[in-house]
Amino acid sequence: MGTLRINGTIELNQFWPLGSSDADTTKMKLIVEEDSFQFKATGENEFKKTAVFHSAISKGLTVKPVINTSKRDGVQSIIIRLQGVDAPELHYKAAPLKKSPEITDAKRKKFNELNKERRQHFAESATVALAAHLKYYTTTESVEAVFESEIDHPFEVVDTYGRFIGNIYVGNAIENDLNTWLVENAWCTPAFYTSMSKEEIAIFLSACLKGKKITGRTSKSIIRDAGRFDWDLLYREPGTVENFAIRDDKGKAIMPKIFRRQVAWMVAKKAGVITPKTSFKAQLKKSPDQFVLLNEFIANGITASQVYSLHDFITDEGRILKKPEEFVFQEKPGTLVGPTNKKITEW
Repeated sequence: MGTLRINGTIELNQFWPLGSSDADTTKMKLIVEEDSFQFKATGENEFKKTAVFHSAISKGLTVKPVINTSKRDGVQSIIIRLQGVDAPELHYKAAPLKKSPEITDAKRKKFNELNKERRQHFAESATVALAAHLKYYTTTESVEAVFESEIDHPFEVVDTYGRFIGNIYVGNAIENDLNTWLVENAWCTPAFYTSMSKEEIAIFLSACLKGKKITGRTSKSIIRDAGRFDWDLLYREPGTVENFAIRDDKGKAIMPKIFRRQVAWMVAKKAGVITPKTSFKAQLKKSPDQFVLLNEFIANGITASQVYSLHDFITDEGRILKKPEEFVFQEKPGTLVGPTNKKITEW
């Protein structure tokens, strides 16, 4: 595999409680110059600058430029999705209801009223811990960082939301991988996708074992009951919380990926969009998330592994039958196009 490298700067004031960024998706502030984006192909010894992303547009569940330009000051940035990491949700609300003759105006209004931005226990703590860790490497309010991703083609680095998927390094790049730091320090759970290599997954499994030895953080607080839901646990806007201390938001949480689906289910039930008797399992069947099991993926690879749906491992009572690290979800790819709408496939 080749390696994409992007040099940039992370601004610390973007993280909660000063900003809205959480522990697994961060804006990496970039001053995009000639050498900001570099690629080293398989078998080559040196990185070469590339300009393929400068005017690229991601087309997936969203359509947007992959490099964002601030209207206020012209600063350019990209959105990073930290590979292998799933942090507790800091602010999540269900997607708007689709148009349907079965959904009355009254039900839609009720859904919208109930559909507030919600958070999980330890989401705030994980974010504050990450910002404090980054602060160690700088004397200012920003830190130099390097993004890297093992890919062969440009479109492989961007997901369906236009985010760059990979690892961020600060300080000594070999020692200070933020992705593994979050997992081995128990602030996040592993999140595996079929786009990851077995070697990459092995690194996170090792980090996960270290993290599970630490009490009082996210890893030890994961539960498997999708019926457990706190309606009062809402997102707290930047600037509204003073004197926050890590672990002030301690409590139990389900796997973040499942929480996102739980929110939609709970809000839909309470709004009367679906019947109160609709189980979580039944709701998941309507839009199946597909994955392979980790042990089968490691043994057989993606092509020879059986594909399951998430509801296959949820009981009728809402019990989740697997740990977060036992799922390997199928990546939802995006497409990169240039200004003339031609697909970008090569460097």
